[in-house]
Amino acid sequence: MADRASASIMIGGAIARGCIPGLIAAIAADGGRADGEGEAVDDMSIRDGKTLEAFAYELPGGIFQEAESFCEQHRLPFVRSSASCAGAFGPERVIYTGEMPTVQFDTTEYDEVVLTRFGYRNLGSLEAVEDWFASAEFSPPPFSIIEGGEASAPGCEACHG
Repeated sequence: MADRASASIMIGGAIARGCIPGLIAAIAADGGRADGEGEAVDDMSIRDGKTLEAFAYELPGGIFQEAESFCEQHRLPFVRSSASCAGAFGPERVIYTGEMPTVQFDTTEYDEVVLTRFGYRNLGSLEAVEDWFASAEFSPPPFSIIEGGEASAPGCEACHG
């Protein structure tokens, strides 16, 4: 059995209405829920002008494997925060802006970003350190649901075969 941890993911960005069922299915495949009480993510969970936050327990590696893959394929920005698994891995924040590879930041159990001395030295300047911390504070933009114009939503052709 893989090492597991709890995690949350916040998702937003431009999405065609036709891609919403695929996003919901990806979140469900990971065991994601709309809240700690176990409410399922559904069509009403994804609203224009709002971001979506989903929660899951006992995720292998603390990763929303299907949801993150869907988001990357469709260029939907997300931020995932994962708890640690004692003896296996520490807590982390993973950011995908929709335009670059994901970036991983080590965090404390209280979701505070941690910079090591080695990382500090590699960044080389106080300005670079400040920029690094600023990038760790990224939040996905609210959803912008595209009606009818599926082709204009990034990567959405995959939703339609």
